[in-house]
Amino acid sequence: MNKKLEIKEDERGKLIEIFKIPQFGQVVYSTSKAGVVRGNHYHTRKEEKFCVIEGEAKISLRNRETNELKEFFVSGEEPQIVDISMNWVHNIKNIGKGELKLLIWSNEIFNPDDPDTYPEEV
Repeated sequence: MNKKLEIKEDERGKLIEIFKIPQFGQVVYSTSKAGVVRGNHYHTRKEEKFCVIEGEAKISLRNRETNELKEFFVSGEEPQIVDISMNWVHNIKNIGKGELKLLIWSNEIFNPDDPDTYPEEV
C-alpha cells in the first residue's frame, strides 16, 4: 500500500507529517531556510523529541514554572536527540548557511481541532 503525503510549505520551509500511529504518536519531517526560527510555543500534553539530520540549529527551551533556560547547539554532523518536555516553551533556529532538516517525534498525533499548542516566546 502506498500513501501520498501532503507537503505543507511556506516562506520558512516545508513540513510533512510522515507517520501517525495511535498509542505511538507521530513523526514529522521539517525543513527551515537559513535564519528561520520555528516554534515559540509550548504544549500541556505533548512531549517531543527533535533530531537535526542536516544543517545546524540552536534549540532554546524555557521552563514556564521556573524560567530555567536551556540552549542546545546541534548539527546533522553529530546527530543527537533533544527532549522537549510539557510546559517548556521551545523554538529552533537554523543557524547554518543552508537548509535545516529536522525529524520530530511527538507522543500525540496533531489534531487541528485540539492542537495543544500555545504561542509564547522563549
